[in-house]
Amino acid sequence: MKIRKYTYTLALLASTVLWSCKKQLNVFPTTQEVDGNVIVDAKSAKTVLNGVYYRFANAGADYNTVPSILWTSVNEIVPSELSGSLSNSSGEDGVYSLTLNSTSYAVSQYWTYGYQLVNAANGFLKNVKDVATIPTASKNQMIAEAKFLRAFGNAQLLLYFGQYYDTNSKYGIILRDEFVTSDNINLPRSTVSESYASILSDLDAAIPDLPKTNTTAYYANQSAAKLLEARVLINRGAAADLPKVISLTTDVITNGGFQLENSLQDLFLTKGFNSTEVILGIQPYPTETYKFQQNQYYGQYPASETFVELLKSDPRNTWLYKDDQGGTVYGGYYGNINEITKYYSGDTGNPKQTPLSENSYAFRLSEAYLLRAEANATAGTDISGAKADLKLIEKASGYTNPAVDAADAATLRTLILKEQVKNFFVENGLDWFAIRRLPLAEAQILQPAFSGKSDTHYIFPIPQTEINLNNKLIPNP
Repeated sequence: MKIRKYTYTLALLASTVLWSCKKQLNVFPTTQEVDGNVIVDAKSAKTVLNGVYYRFANAGADYNTVPSILWTSVNEIVPSELSGSLSNSSGEDGVYSLTLNSTSYAVSQYWTYGYQLVNAANGFLKNVKDVATIPTASKNQMIAEAKFLRAFGNAQLLLYFGQYYDTNSKYGIILRDEFVTSDNINLPRSTVSESYASILSDLDAAIPDLPKTNTTAYYANQSAAKLLEARVLINRGAAADLPKVISLTTDVITNGGFQLENSLQDLFLTKGFNSTEVILGIQPYPTETYKFQQNQYYGQYPASETFVELLKSDPRNTWLYKDDQGGTVYGGYYGNINEITKYYSGDTGNPKQTPLSENSYAFRLSEAYLLRAEANATAGTDISGAKADLKLIEKASGYTNPAVDAADAATLRTLILKEQVKNFFVENGLDWFAIRRLPLAEAQILQPAFSGKSDTHYIFPIPQTEINLNNKLIPNP
């Protein structure tokens, strides 16, 4: 059987560094496969590991074949449209309406993204294992980074394609711990319980050997891995998971070395990766314009009416989105729209790219506070602490919610989840995960498409192409 390269090819990296005089992630990937003795020393190992980071960042090319980081296409736009915060200027696409099917582009896009990342990490781990010329500490750290990245890929696959909410379900993901060949390409799905165990095992193995802070904000560290573990556990949602979420997030807050910004707006529009809150960022190519083109030129995905209503009395409504003043292509066709300006500080009527408009962020310290608050409110263990965490995050946004002080545990949990929807709008997919944990009545207000849906609609169907080619793969219900 021929291996499908669009799904399973691991991008290697050429040796040309785009920005000299610095250690940079930004080097062009090639299309070679990794299944040989390509790692011979620390330098070549770092080069191949960078290829895994490129899969994490969803590196590719824009519509004009300009090398670009396409993180926004999988981890910003689609999750926020699923959660009802964005609409599509071009019309119904099945995402906002939660009517995706097994042939939808978004479905295959996510499947490809997750398994390319997992396969890239497996290729690195296979080839670095027997190399004896790399100093032990350096080798252990690189293995830890690869396991973190594999865990991220598998977590995305489980939270989008598996019945993540039911640990007794047989509908988990295909767990791959080897580089894909024609001999192992067809594997059955693991259970949800087995899927969680594999992800958590990778993270528990990675954390001790990851650095507290890495060489740049674009490489993994202990806090990113601990936050990913807390993210996975809060979505699994077992009562026994809540103390672990509290422990992990408290460790990140207390010992991680990161600090909240006094102004969330400054992080996105002024400081960028220099912010003390950024735990793991996604470095763009210096020449790309993909995100700016999507948000400012085309205005492809404007803020929805329900999101605008959610921010009605929230000062973030002055900068997360703005009237495009007819300055976008689709605004010109369909009238003024509320274009995304979370990353853009320029004029919406006459858009010109700004220094931070291509930045993306995978992990921020705000997540630690909000997950700790949610876990405390859900467990009912520290309601006053949960309120303090929520108010601290809202304060950084210039927002004071009078309902927080009087809230009981259940109401407080709902307020915390709504803050996650607002705080991580078009950022890293956390808004989609959060809205699925809201009480259904509240979720339906923010995302009307939830009306009449069951929890089986919270997950994607398996791509039809995969079902056709893998006779061991059972589809979702």
